[in-house]
Amino acid sequence: MIETEKTATMEEIARTAGVSIGTVDRVVHNREGVSEKTRKRVLSVIDEIGYKPNIYASILSRKKAFCIVAIIPYFQTGEYWELVYRGVTRAIRQSQGLNVDLKIFYYNQFELESFRAACSNTLDTRPDALFIAPIYKEEAIRLVRQLSTLSIPVAYIDTKPENTDYLAYFGMPLFESGYLAADLLVGGDPSVREVVSFNIDRGEAPPNDSTLNRHKGFLAYLKDHNPECRLTDYTMSPFDFLQNMKIFDRFFEEHPDVRHIITFNSRAHLISDWMEIRGVKDKKLLGFDMLQANMRALKNGTISTLIAERTDKEAFKAIKALIDFLVLRQKPAQRDNYSSLDILTRYNVDFYLVED
Repeated sequence: MIETEKTATMEEIARTAGVSIGTVDRVVHNREGVSEKTRKRVLSVIDEIGYKPNIYASILSRKKAFCIVAIIPYFQTGEYWELVYRGVTRAIRQSQGLNVDLKIFYYNQFELESFRAACSNTLDTRPDALFIAPIYKEEAIRLVRQLSTLSIPVAYIDTKPENTDYLAYFGMPLFESGYLAADLLVGGDPSVREVVSFNIDRGEAPPNDSTLNRHKGFLAYLKDHNPECRLTDYTMSPFDFLQNMKIFDRFFEEHPDVRHIITFNSRAHLISDWMEIRGVKDKKLLGFDMLQANMRALKNGTISTLIAERTDKEAFKAIKALIDFLVLRQKPAQRDNYSSLDILTRYNVDFYLVED
């Protein structure tokens, strides 16, 4: 018979020994005010059934408060960053009573100065931890290095600069997701000679690292399995519907034989809207992320395939890792936590449309 470790709470020790919780607390912390007879009885019970201290209660008793800063872009309802926000705030809500405060610094993802302002606000706040998706790579690296000198832990989602010190990363394996996308979209079919990639026009802002790494993975697959196929890159507007209609009309008038479309970001629904309005049925469109607009397009068939992760859950896990580290001084089991790559089609999308 295997013996298991026996542990009990302070309340259980008090009940078994027939004393108050305060008496047990004084014995555990070797404080005065307890008779020798009572002290021996309490220690005997602890020796018999064990004692597992309530670490959270211990933290609270010291009235230590923690501040986590999250830096995320402004978003509209239904966008990718709303999923991130939902995960972040859910983790904070579930940690009520642990004296964890959340400050969110929003920024315009298409304006460098806006991101720099969020970084400056973070440094002025001097938080206990930082949650960030580092769209502006160089500025994010600079911020994280400054925080590292102050021993402030950082959790990344979406992408991660390799040359920084961070507590944890939660997100999709990006290069591999691009490689997978190429296999799903064109496979090794030698008849596919061109794929068009529509990506967001970010103006003067640099390309997102997640987009770049997926793009690299896609090209690597073509080199390995379909070297005659080329990837043509075009830009589309993140917000201007009429401009996008003109962009897509013009491209496919000039390239009528192109049948395969990909976008390496979360906005495949912008292309699917054009396909639905124009009645386009002969294109195969692959996108990323479980936005509701993408899911609806997948269900009606204008998007052929989505590669997705549970973005809100990844954000939740990242915040939870920071809380566990701050409150319990407990590091995550592994530093890099890669999510599974869910492959969604119209035949399984209903299972993902259900809210968790």
